[in-house]
Amino acid sequence: METERNETDRRRKRSQLLLKQAFEELMREKGFTAMTIQNITDRADVHRGTFYAHFPDKFALLEHSIRDKFHTVLGREMPPDTDWDPDHLRVLVRTVLEHVRLLYGRCSPVDTFNPLFERSIRDELAALLKHWFEQLRADQADWAVHVDTMALMTSWAIFGAAVQWSKSNENISVDEMTDRVLAVLAEGAGRIA
Repeated sequence: METERNETDRRRKRSQLLLKQAFEELMREKGFTAMTIQNITDRADVHRGTFYAHFPDKFALLEHSIRDKFHTVLGREMPPDTDWDPDHLRVLVRTVLEHVRLLYGRCSPVDTFNPLFERSIRDELAALLKHWFEQLRADQADWAVHVDTMALMTSWAIFGAAVQWSKSNENISVDEMTDRVLAVLAEGAGRIA
């Protein structure tokens, strides 16, 4: 029984890998809009049913691809079990800034792509921040703001700054922008009030 389950898991992983590889190749060759599920399954040499066993549509595969790419980029800069630390936050902010600028510089705006990209990155960012904040909260029980709210607001602040910076014509270095984002996160509106 266990052997059959392991074999099924290996087949699922292999099929998913083939689909993702085919998708990435077709993205480079045709672009997202022109590619069809049939193109993906033909390139991966799997049946359409196999595709639908993994993804409901090509948008779900795109979202999965975006999230995988973001995890890969973060993994190069930080180990996956990284916990809260000001230095880790600096690396996270810088990584998001660079990743967003690279993608916005490479992709022309597509109404269906940008919202999916933005939501995927923000969600992944919020999940990581929530994990960090939950670890901190275990040590400090007197927080007035819920962890989910803090993670969501912080992810929007980081990602929003990255989007604006990537689209800006100002000549602000990634280090300077990282410092600005960290200053806002650390000081917030407290000094203004």
